[in-house]
Amino acid sequence: MTRYMLYEKELPKKLWAEVANTSVYLLNIMSTSALQKRTSFEFWFGYKPDLQHLKIFDCLCCTYVPQVKRDKLDKKAKLGVFIRYNSPSKAYIIFQPQNGKILVNRDVNFMEDKQ
Repeated sequence: MTRYMLYEKELPKKLWAEVANTSVYLLNIMSTSALQKRTSFEFWFGYKPDLQHLKIFDCLCCTYVPQVKRDKLDKKAKLGVFIRYNSPSKAYIIFQPQNGKILVNRDVNFMEDKQ
């Protein structure tokens, strides 16, 4: 699944760990016949996982740049690509192809209909 996600979306190989983490996260919240059509998450914790936060992998998004990290005339948002969910918090991990940086941010506006 990781290999497919990397090559289908034409992401650089250096993101393999981030994509593998996304693959495992998605597999854990998908139902399986081995657990009587329940998810691994549901089997472990006893309740169904919340799926409200799920986004399309590799969709375009804009991340908010806080005022302390920009000047008065700089852009308030930067374009990026969604690659992973941040499990300890409600943040998302975003890859910025223009500079090769990976950001963790909660303030993200997803454009799931664009590629």
